[in-house]
Amino acid sequence: MNHLSSCIAAAFLALLSILPSSALEAAEAPDAIWKSLFNGRDLTGWDTYLGPPPGSSTPIGLNTDPRRVFTVVEVDGTPAIRISGEVYGAITTKEEFENFHIRVEYKWGTKRWPPRANVGRDSGILYCCIGPHGAGSGAWMRSAECNIMERATGQFWSVAGSFIDIEGERVTPEMEKWVPYKKEGAGESLIVYKKGAPKVTSSTGDGVTPNIDYEIYGGAWNVCEVIFWGGTGIHILNGKANLVLTNPRYKEGNRTIALTKGKIQLQSEAAEIFYRKVEIRPIVEVPKEFLQEVPLPQAGEEGFVSLFGKDANDGWSQCGPGHFTLENGAATGHGGMGLWWHKNKQFGNFILRGEFMQEQEIADSGVFVRFPDPVQDPWIAVRKGHEVEIGDPKPANAKDATGSIYPFHGPVEVPVKPLGEWNDYEIVCNGHNYSVRLNGKLINTWTDTSQRSSSGYIGLQNYNDGKVVRHRKLRIRELP
Repeated sequence: MNHLSSCIAAAFLALLSILPSSALEAAEAPDAIWKSLFNGRDLTGWDTYLGPPPGSSTPIGLNTDPRRVFTVVEVDGTPAIRISGEVYGAITTKEEFENFHIRVEYKWGTKRWPPRANVGRDSGILYCCIGPHGAGSGAWMRSAECNIMERATGQFWSVAGSFIDIEGERVTPEMEKWVPYKKEGAGESLIVYKKGAPKVTSSTGDGVTPNIDYEIYGGAWNVCEVIFWGGTGIHILNGKANLVLTNPRYKEGNRTIALTKGKIQLQSEAAEIFYRKVEIRPIVEVPKEFLQEVPLPQAGEEGFVSLFGKDANDGWSQCGPGHFTLENGAATGHGGMGLWWHKNKQFGNFILRGEFMQEQEIADSGVFVRFPDPVQDPWIAVRKGHEVEIGDPKPANAKDATGSIYPFHGPVEVPVKPLGEWNDYEIVCNGHNYSVRLNGKLINTWTDTSQRSSSGYIGLQNYNDGKVVRHRKLRIRELP
């Protein structure tokens, strides 16, 4: 609804002025400021946990560190957290995080310990950590891991039964020649990450390794980061993404449960390591420079169901002025401003795909999601659902652009095709996280921090601007 005019524009602006501030707070949210998790003096804000020391089956436990595995020291003139690695364990944030960007600077020490004294030095960032301490290998919480390890920083390993989806393939002896990380045993199960490859689901015994090593050796400090947004984890080493996972989860009986938030752990795993500049920030979108690292939620059409019927009244209803016609599989809006909505079912989490065509410049329409029964008021969808805008590809304000989640969050680009050609789009609604792809490119990610709606109906907008927008191939796949 970016090209509003006359009374409709005035009505909409008046509507925004009476909405509660919580409904619009995310629209103007500035970039979140980095928060330090290390004060440079001690481990305030962290708990320590140590598993059984060598030769014992009894864990040392929570906030007990007789061997001084975790200390604060000075390295290269600045304070750092020293983790000796002598006993498996971790420091754990007291705070939980959901949708975040964490970064640490790390540097290897010289000490190594059994049982990993003769392999690559090892530590890691564990995120979305939940449940009891010691659930994983007697030392760590259930979590997703961004491994920090010589020749393998960025790896994912299952911790206490976690597993993921990943673009990649299983390592064969022929592939091992060019994979930086070499398996530590003949029986080790390993997947190599390959962007654009078919998705595979890891097992709880799998590791997933990057196909390139960006680490700087020789006593240097390296920067490791994890961006976690909407179930996607992007692992970054020295500014370059080297592994992207999706949908971390675990099984509890017959149930599969998503890992969506939790604490952060820094591992002690048989090697001395120093951490400094441990920082985190909440995020409401994937940073622009890493947006194209996010894989498709699903390749192919398996599980999708068409929403269009045999005519405009088959499962659909018009609310407000104007109407839609459905001919040869294409729905066309006439007059308005109104809402044509699919009345048969409300949807929660889903992937919605479709195509639109504009016959004139900035011909206006939109796709509405997750709104309640509008009765006879199309503004219900505006006030209580969310709209993905179809209109102007180059407005003065990005929040008005095609592909925006209007009026809250604009796209980073608008790769529309010429007038008269069909554009394909994909909208993903999962929890309060939204993403929009246009013609194959991910252009918008956004978290509704006001948590306006989590389920509802789907509809299309008809707009009285004398121009034509057509829709076709509207189909949906529900997510758990």
